[in-house]
Amino acid sequence: MGTSQTLMRAFASIHHRRAARPKRSWEEWIALSIARLMTFAVVAGLAYVTYVVEMTSYDDFRKCNKATTTTRLEWVLGLRPAEDCRSY
Repeated sequence: MGTSQTLMRAFASIHHRRAARPKRSWEEWIALSIARLMTFAVVAGLAYVTYVVEMTSYDDFRKCNKATTTTRLEWVLGLRPAEDCRSY
């Protein structure tokens, strides 16, 4: 009995807190939706740019070292070989 009463009090406090929040207008919902979409677009864009840069450097490495066994996943995770193709 004690456990169920404790749970009911916890849910009642959550419901009370939720009910105390003011209602949002349509303009606020639209602004929030646009902000969330823009955040998602920026993060996706940064991830895509990072992917393109990593794969370009991997392709350049593969051009000069054709016998390597390094995979794309190892390259992206940073497990790169100590020797590289740069001419000194």
